[in-house]
Amino acid sequence: MSENKKKLPQGITLRKDGRYQARYMCNGKRHSIYGKNLKEVQKKLRDVKYEMEHGIYAKPDRITVDSWHSTWVKEYRETIVRQTTIISNAKCYKHISVEIGHMKLQSIRPEHIQRILNKMSREGYSRGYINKTRQVANMMFQQAHINGIIITNPVEKTALLKEEIKEENHKRRALTEREQTIFLECVASRKPFYADIFYVGFSTGMRIGEINALEWSDVDFFRMEIHVNGTMIKIAGKDYFKGPVKTGKSKRVIPLLPEIAKRLKKHKIEQAKLRMMLGDKWKPVKGLENLVFTTMFGKPLMTLSVGRYIDSTVNAVNREEEKKAAAEHRKPELMESFCPHSMRHTFATRSLERGIPPKVVQGYLGHSTIDVTMNIYTHVTAELEREEIKKLASQFLA
Repeated sequence: MSENKKKLPQGITLRKDGRYQARYMCNGKRHSIYGKNLKEVQKKLRDVKYEMEHGIYAKPDRITVDSWHSTWVKEYRETIVRQTTIISNAKCYKHISVEIGHMKLQSIRPEHIQRILNKMSREGYSRGYINKTRQVANMMFQQAHINGIIITNPVEKTALLKEEIKEENHKRRALTEREQTIFLECVASRKPFYADIFYVGFSTGMRIGEINALEWSDVDFFRMEIHVNGTMIKIAGKDYFKGPVKTGKSKRVIPLLPEIAKRLKKHKIEQAKLRMMLGDKWKPVKGLENLVFTTMFGKPLMTLSVGRYIDSTVNAVNREEEKKAAAEHRKPELMESFCPHSMRHTFATRSLERGIPPKVVQGYLGHSTIDVTMNIYTHVTAELEREEIKKLASQFLA
């Protein structure tokens, strides 16, 4: 028996235009929702009843963008994504809220969204960040469309901005072996208390949030391994806390190299001395009293602070290089700065250059799929091939 001929549930009818219609009562008034088939309209009806039961329902033509965003985050995001994703999405949504948050959801047109994206571009935001903001808007409006609140998703009709290579993209790179050595030597002499952050970063490929969340209980000196089981999270207006890792694969065990183990043992002793010397001035965050890396007063480190240490160290390296170049009457070979994530990319590059199988490197890095690792592998292979072919140059000398 076809769906059209089935006995329909109470309150649902089949219209002449082929759509299904469900009617329901709210605040003494009758409302209708529509669907292409029976399954769709039943789902929309269940969603409406759920919202009414939980006090989050509003008549579609009265729902503002801000109110829908609150509902969307609470009912469709908080239960399925990490807290860091919620925080990241909220930053993007601020750009949307300022422009159209007060407007009715049903009145939003594609040009409203496009205007926001174009404004962000004029203000100098990166294309990646702008497109991420568009993605947040798209998910939010798509759910409203699925729920039958709006007829079409206006974000789908906006133009996706092409990625441009900006300064921050240049800074996310793999260092050469020479750059890595020079940087580590310089940071060890200039900022010894913080230097081991970089030795761990370059030798393990851990994300900077994972390094900042590392506790002494995560470092096993007997088995010579590091257990990655959390990441540092900071919510505006609240304190730091150790949150879950990025994905299931991110929870992993990484081998601890002997030289890095020696540095960490020494670091632990120095940290204990500093804690004893400061006494009451050593003020760690509750629940994070045993972090491996902290500020000089026991607080968790900010990723921004690590980035500043990198910039200041690279500047010091370049100042020294300029002095040498001037004395030797040559052009200085300056180092480009880099972001904390470059330590991870550099570790992956060194590992693949030395023939460690991509599947093993994937495990070290905690990539959710081999595709991400293979993208790095492809780049490394191409670089090695370019170096290999240079060996033929001698055959063509005049």
